[in-house]
This record gives sequence, C-alpha cells and structure tokens, in this order.
Amino acid sequence: MKSLSRIFFLICTFIVIVAFIKKEEKFTIYGQVTGFQNGTKFYLKNLATDAIIDSTTVENNKFRFEGKLASPPEQIWLYAIVNEKFIYTNLLIGNDNIRIKGDIKDFPRNVEIKGSKSQEDFNYSQSFTKEYFAKRETLVNSFLQLPKDKQQEAGAKIWDEIKGIDSITQELRIKYVKSHPDSYASIIELGYLKNQLPKDTIQKIYDKYTPKIKESKYAKVVEVFLKENISKVGDKYHDFEGWNQKGEKVKFSDIRGSFTLIEFTSAFCGPCIQAAEELAEINETYSGSLTLVSFSCDPKKEDWLKSVDRDKVIWNSVWDSKGRFSETAIKYGIQGIPTFILINPEGTIIDKWSGYGKGSLINKLEKKILKK
Repeated sequence: MKSLSRIFFLICTFIVIVAFIKKEEKFTIYGQVTGFQNGTKFYLKNLATDAIIDSTTVENNKFRFEGKLASPPEQIWLYAIVNEKFIYTNLLIGNDNIRIKGDIKDFPRNVEIKGSKSQEDFNYSQSFTKEYFAKRETLVNSFLQLPKDKQQEAGAKIWDEIKGIDSITQELRIKYVKSHPDSYASIIELGYLKNQLPKDTIQKIYDKYTPKIKESKYAKVVEVFLKENISKVGDKYHDFEGWNQKGEKVKFSDIRGSFTLIEFTSAFCGPCIQAAEELAEINETYSGSLTLVSFSCDPKKEDWLKSVDRDKVIWNSVWDSKGRFSETAIKYGIQGIPTFILINPEGTIIDKWSGYGKGSLINKLEKKILKK
C-alpha cells in the first residue's frame, strides 16, 4: 500500500512539474476591449526584429494570442489599425499569462496590463512621464494643424514648450533608472539615454545593476557603448565578422572595396525592402567604384536568408545571429534601419544616414563618389 501511495505521489509530482514547464514555455494574452468592432485585427510586432509575431481578431470585445518568445522578456507592440488610425500599446513580457483590459480611448498609455513582472516594472517606469507625453502629443498635433504661414512664428513657441517637456521627462527617466537597478525596464531606458549623458555617469549607473540584469541583451547595448567608441563621421571603421549567404565566414576588412557602403537592414523592414531595387541598380552600374555590403539585423537565420533571396542580393550579405543586439550594430550606433555607412579607401567613415526614399541613395552617392 505504501509503495502504491509513493508511486501515486511521484506521478502527481511529475504531472505538476511538466505542467509548470509547459506553462513557462509559452505566453498567452487575453484581451478584453471595448470600442473595437468584431473582426478588428490586432497584431503583435517584435520591436527588435520588426517581425509580426502573430495576429488575431476581436470577437465580442475579446481577443486571444498564444505563442512562445525565444529570448524573453521582449519589447512588443500590440496594435490595430482603426479607420486608418494606428492604435497601440507597448508590452514588455516574457512567456507569461497576460491580461489586457481597456477601451479604445485608453490606448496607448492607460490600458490595464497584468500578469508579467517585467510589464509591471515597465508600467511603473512609464507612470512618471505619461502625463507629460500626453501633453507633448497634444502640442505636436497642434503644430501639425497650423497653416504653413503660421508655423514659423506660432510653431517656434510650441516647440519651445515641447523642449521644456522633454527636459522634464528626461530628468524623470534618469531618476527612475538610477533607483531601479533590478528591472529590465530600467536597463532599456538607460540604453535609450546613453547618448544624452556623460559616459562616467552611465558607468556609475550601470555598475549598480544586478548580475541578472547585466546578463541581458538590453545590458549589452550599454556595455558595448561603455567599452567602445561608437562610430561617427570621421572615425575609422569597426571591423566585424559573420557568415555570408553562401555560408562562408567572412571578415569585413577582407571584403570591403575602395569605397564601401554598408547597409544595416532586416527582413521585415519596409524601407529596407523598398531600397533593395535601388541597391541592386547601384551594384550593377557602379561596381567598379563602390562595394556594397549588407549587414543583417535579423536574429533568425531563416528570415535573413529568405530576405536575401526575395531581394535578389548578390553582393555580400553578412549575418552574425545577434540581431539588433549585435556588437557590430551597437558599435556603429544603429538606432533605426535602414542605416547606411559610407567608407572611403583609407577606411574612414565619410557619411552616415538613416531612412530611405526613392532615388535617395543614388543622389547621395553621386554627390560623394559615384562616376559611371
């Protein structure tokens, strides 16, 4: 009888352990929202990769997501498009059970989000500044509604007020960062603030973070910033290694040409996709004057390779598996994609810019170096 009881106890224990493991392996998001019509589509977008994780629809004021995050916690946008308006809120979650409740008017900052410690920390970090951000958005909208002939005079006053708000919010963000060395929200904020504070101040704040936080990918952004000189125009290039689309291990210093243009890109970046055709034209027309090298900020190899095939990239596309948290991306100071770095024969960065518009690459390069 004792042995049967023991077996029963072991089986129950095993079931509990398995159930716990399974629970930890996935996230579930339960939404209860008002103001959205049945059939409204909500999306989850990973802010680090620009990838749409999943989508679902609202039915009877409810929606549900289920999935798995490979490297939690992740920064995610939960959003919908309603009457051509972008409705969103920010998530910082792991593989947790998340409950979201609110009306359409509560987006983005007054939505109730529960079930994740990292989200709770994020909500708290935002609570100090959300009133000021709301005021800022109102002022920006009022500027955009001004007639063009009024924008210079009236607009200057509005932007002076916005600068005052930005100064207040920065002080509040710094105060939060300094007092919370045990939260992911804090280290993420420090990553955003790093270019606005002296390095020794950043170092003192960073030194106080817990070992767990220092091991995170978000801390890597700050760590590399503290160790390295972040590239700017006039600096020598940073060398880097990775794999190209042929599976070869390559080093930038070995594949760069006389003039070289590095494109920092990712598979799900709309402007990057738009730039692909113009880059192909540049590669074909100016191959004797310029070498192209793309650097993929995708964490997933399959996403990178599919985009290379889709965009018909025949020049070296380099991938190092680290995504936007790659030391290479951090050393080059990549804040958004696409970002382009132009390097001269001496290895000096002579230009750096972000974004893409049709014809902008050829116009920019022709002014600098290109000759047919």
